Amino acid sequence: MKHESAGSQTRTGRRLWLILFTSLFLGVIAVFLISQHHLIEYLENISLKTIVALIAVILLFNIFNGLQLRTLAEKFGAKLTAMEWLGLPFVTAMGNYITPFAGGMFARAAYLKYRHSFPYATFASVMAATYLIYGWVTGIAGLSALFLDAQRPSLFREMAVFFAGTILVISFFSMFPAIRIPGSNRIVLFLNSSFEGWGLVRRDAALLIRLAAYMLATILLNGLSFWLAFAALSGNSVPFGISLLISIFFSLSIFIRITPGNLGVSEGIATVASEILGMGAGMGFMASLLIRAASLIPIFTLGPLFSFLLTGGLTGGRYDDEG
Repeated sequence: MKHESAGSQTRTGRRLWLILFTSLFLGVIAVFLISQHHLIEYLENISLKTIVALIAVILLFNIFNGLQLRTLAEKFGAKLTAMEWLGLPFVTAMGNYITPFAGGMFARAAYLKYRHSFPYATFASVMAATYLIYGWVTGIAGLSALFLDAQRPSLFREMAVFFAGTILVISFFSMFPAIRIPGSNRIVLFLNSSFEGWGLVRRDAALLIRLAAYMLATILLNGLSFWLAFAALSGNSVPFGISLLISIFFSLSIFIRITPGNLGVSEGIATVASEILGMGAGMGFMASLLIRAASLIPIFTLGPLFSFLLTGGLTGGRYDDEG
């Protein structure tokens, strides 16, 4: 009974945190827009065509996320159905919005454990591999965008050092041999399993290339979403390189998961990056809000649908079909 009571209190606390932070975030937006009411005029340029295009980009973004998940799961012996690898990114994104601290990712780990006997330690190694490869590809994309764009930002040198440093640090880390921590307690076994999983991924060149290609696609799609948003808000075409750089800094917020759906964190990063890169803080803020609004449509439409379809048979254990 005490355990159930503690669990109930924890869930209540999370709901209160979610309500409190969401209300605070919406309040800050309202105050900001009232104080900067000229920004609302940007919304007059938004058409249904723009919203549909943004939703299409977001759908493609989640499909490539699903392909990453399928590829890594297959490496560790879990064959996901089309329903699973297509649906889990939407379910995860929805879960991240309704729970703080990336609750959707924990739900994904629990699902894979139940459906496919996918160990939590292996899931941790998969996530570690994903973040490392993503950071490396992001560094390559950011450095390329800096040198390919004719308009050099004011902090060009600092950004170049940041992206180059990211590439070098991850490359250096990836060359270390797999380590094994002595001991037999649960935490040590978990860490050793995670290190072994990363070692398997690192030694598979074909796998690394496939994952890097999928991640590069998501980075370019994220840049396309900002390009569409900036073009719609300003009414003019903007350099894709600048949009890509802003989107790269925006996407780095995945490493800071402290609020539901990274509310406020992503928008803050996009606002600062837009100011530094010459698009203007207000334009960056409005673009990030537009992308956020467009992303909520597929996430909270397909998220509940896939959640129902994927959990509807959770009484029967693992999938037996090969779909």
